[in-house]
Amino acid sequence: MSNAFKTRVTLIGKLASHPRGRALTTSLAAVARGNDPDGDGVCFAFGTELQDAETERQRNLASWAHQPGRTLLLLPPLKLDEAKVPVSWRVINAGTIDSSKNKGLSKLLSAEIKYELITEMQPAKLIDGEWSGGGINTAYYKKHPNSGVFAVTTLPLWSLTTLDHKQQLFDWIEQLHTLAGQPLEEEEKPESNDELVLSSDHFALMLHLVSGRWKSRQSALRSLQESVVLSLQESRAVACMVDLENGSLAAEGKLTDQGKLVLQASPYKAYASTLENEHE
Repeated sequence: MSNAFKTRVTLIGKLASHPRGRALTTSLAAVARGNDPDGDGVCFAFGTELQDAETERQRNLASWAHQPGRTLLLLPPLKLDEAKVPVSWRVINAGTIDSSKNKGLSKLLSAEIKYELITEMQPAKLIDGEWSGGGINTAYYKKHPNSGVFAVTTLPLWSLTTLDHKQQLFDWIEQLHTLAGQPLEEEEKPESNDELVLSSDHFALMLHLVSGRWKSRQSALRSLQESVVLSLQESRAVACMVDLENGSLAAEGKLTDQGKLVLQASPYKAYASTLENEHE
């Protein structure tokens, strides 16, 4: 039995400074990261913050979880309302909960449950995301088979109860996070150009360029700003486009043959294939 949680865990928004975040900090060595997630690993936030946010903010948070190796998990409190990002999900008051066939963390916290989910997302059956008598306590969404995970749970993972049952908390989070796959490497250097080092931002732009048929550089960049799949600041996207063009990896809003070869040789190969197939 391990006494330390090995996956990187961050807290964002109000949870980062809220007393309820202390239990997660104690159990998981979670780190406060302001309002936005970064890097890979598991990121926790209060569900109400996403529910109350503007649609653009909701999409930005959800898009962070599109990359493999990332899990965005929304925790109680939750509003009795419907959300549309990334797909439809609604929070209702919990009815009578039958946890007789549940085990682990869901059974442990069943007496503290206030909500249930009605959703187009997948019930997280791997971690007993459904109650024995029906009703969903945890559900998740993956944009692509190779993407990370957006998840919502009604289980109060910040409960003081978890401090005495750390291993059950570890197991529950790890099993959910396995659905996110392995994180992509931060940097890859193409063999074709000894001077240009491609960062994750360059690869994000390259993935965008293979996800559609853009008529020009401008239309490709404009479409990236409207994308709900990939997120990159406009100024950074322009800088990366210049790098790709100077390295002969992109031209006129498209990847060159050389650029396609570099992308296919990268850890992003499977993700690129998924995006390309969607637009064939």
